[in-house]
Amino acid sequence: MNFEYLLGRLASEVSAEELAEVRRAYEVARKVHATQFRDEGSPYIVHPIRVAVSIVDELRLYSSKLVCSALLHDVIEDSPEDDPVTRSHIAEWFDEEIAEIVWLLTKLEDVSLPEYLARIEAAAETGAPIVKLCDRLDNMRSVIHTPKLEKKRRYIRTTESLYLPMAARTNQYLHNELERCLEEARNQVDALANDR
Repeated sequence: MNFEYLLGRLASEVSAEELAEVRRAYEVARKVHATQFRDEGSPYIVHPIRVAVSIVDELRLYSSKLVCSALLHDVIEDSPEDDPVTRSHIAEWFDEEIAEIVWLLTKLEDVSLPEYLARIEAAAETGAPIVKLCDRLDNMRSVIHTPKLEKKRRYIRTTESLYLPMAARTNQYLHNELERCLEEARNQVDALANDR
């Protein structure tokens, strides 16, 4: 799954200006994540692309605002200290609406996970909960490939206790997919525990 696939899926659904905005969001994300890799070894940029594709392919939401936000969802927290990307940058490069969603999706160190998710859910009208749940769904689909057993367990716990209830209130499809991924992850953890 690559960015060109995402552009192709959007081409007949959004304006040329919106497509150009999506391309700009990808370029910002690609630059910020250029040296990062996921646990399974893939370049980090694959993750925001998959989140954006989930919004388009699985939810059939052809919103350049949500797609840009998905592509940019980790850039504030992952940008280097010597060249940070800030909320103000996102507002300047895109618009205030996208900047607000990206800011809501930015997990600050001094905020607990329940507080963070409550803040996102309280801003449901922005679309931020949809992006966050697609982010978690991609992470749950990927965690199966991590060799880190404790990470798998942590993702199972937080998905069960926090993300699943949020999904039940937000989108039934995402709720069902998270439940399916949880079952797969639980089975994998049980199998690994039995092998010891």
